[in-house]
Amino acid sequence: MLKAIFNLIYPKICYACGEAISGKINNVCVSCRANLAFLDIKDFTNNPIQQLFWGRVTFEKATAFVKFEKNGTLQKLLHSLKYRGVKDVGVTLGELAALEIEGSGFFNGIDVLIPVPIHAKKQKKRGYNKSHYIAEGVGNITTLPINLTSIKKELNTASQTRKKRFERFENVSNTFTLLNTGDLTGKHILLIDDVVTTGSTLEACANILKEIEGVKLSLLTISATY
Repeated sequence: MLKAIFNLIYPKICYACGEAISGKINNVCVSCRANLAFLDIKDFTNNPIQQLFWGRVTFEKATAFVKFEKNGTLQKLLHSLKYRGVKDVGVTLGELAALEIEGSGFFNGIDVLIPVPIHAKKQKKRGYNKSHYIAEGVGNITTLPINLTSIKKELNTASQTRKKRFERFENVSNTFTLLNTGDLTGKHILLIDDVVTTGSTLEACANILKEIEGVKLSLLTISATY
């Protein structure tokens, strides 16, 4: 009864369209979920996401959940996650992505999830790493553990938003550092991020992780701009 009264006074809202949400659904209403531009990638070893990294870094498997569209449903959700402090949006997106692809066998053989880290100053300012909450959502569905202690972003680089591909690579190369990696020896890591554009940040992060003995890497992003 108290919960019903609370929801009546403070209804849950969809962070894409702003409409009230009823029932057990959180953060993204049914209509906006249906409006997401699902990529529906069935070949995880030869698709535009993986091809983006050919000749740069090897991913065993790579995929993205939805196509990023300017002013679209996903952009509004990511804006809430990144700039409005709505961490649960990240969890919901991670869960939706994992539910969409879990029946495909994509997660078979994966040992651990690693969200792409951000610099400590940026995390302190924002209060959290958005990719961590996406990984949390993926972990809720797959039960895979999350590793937050083996890699850090050492340099606080400038925003990538308005940079071209080579500028993006220069901006992030050599910015990541390995820390405690013993538990990752011989493991298959799933690297997780929100958006892949040129892939420069993911490339820099992956190349550092590749220094761990026997490690294999795969990639899951919530969206792609291709």
